[in-house]
Amino acid sequence: MLLGNNTQIMRWTKYSVLLISIFSLFIINACSGTKYAKIQEPLRSSYIATDILVKLLKKKNFNPDQKILAASFVNIDNLKESSTLGRVISEQVSSRLAQHNYKIIEIKLRQDSVFIKEGEGEFILTRELQQIGESYQADAVLVGTYAVSEPVIFVSARLVDSEKNIVIGSYDYQIQMDYVTESLLNRN
Repeated sequence: MLLGNNTQIMRWTKYSVLLISIFSLFIINACSGTKYAKIQEPLRSSYIATDILVKLLKKKNFNPDQKILAASFVNIDNLKESSTLGRVISEQVSSRLAQHNYKIIEIKLRQDSVFIKEGEGEFILTRELQQIGESYQADAVLVGTYAVSEPVIFVSARLVDSEKNIVIGSYDYQIQMDYVTESLLNRN
């Protein structure tokens, strides 16, 4: 009988050591400093922001049949500079607006009157907003900025009336800085 109890004690000891080791690894990993926080998917953040922007547009009676032209989101510190991240955010917001049945004009098909820098995106200067709205027959223009900080990227999305140059709706949100967003910022 004593031999059976010793075998059980040895087995429990083995499992206890294993469980304590695994638990310790989780604690050490959780407490170790990492450069970035847990990944927050930029697509999900952009979709949530767009869904909120759509609610604002509905409150302002912006008709989904009205045409929207989308520009690349630009760096707040240099409004003539975008990045892959700025272009991706613009694409995501445009895509989500289209999923809500808003009419999005595909700017890449017509490049005659918008300032387009190869590898950088489509830029719309405020002073040319009305002219661009007329030439593209756009009722509004989607514009946005982003600001980079170490833990997060601040994003501001706005829909601007192309004729009156007045903001129809806007929404600000954050994207967690991680290796994905950092790689999108560093590409050209």
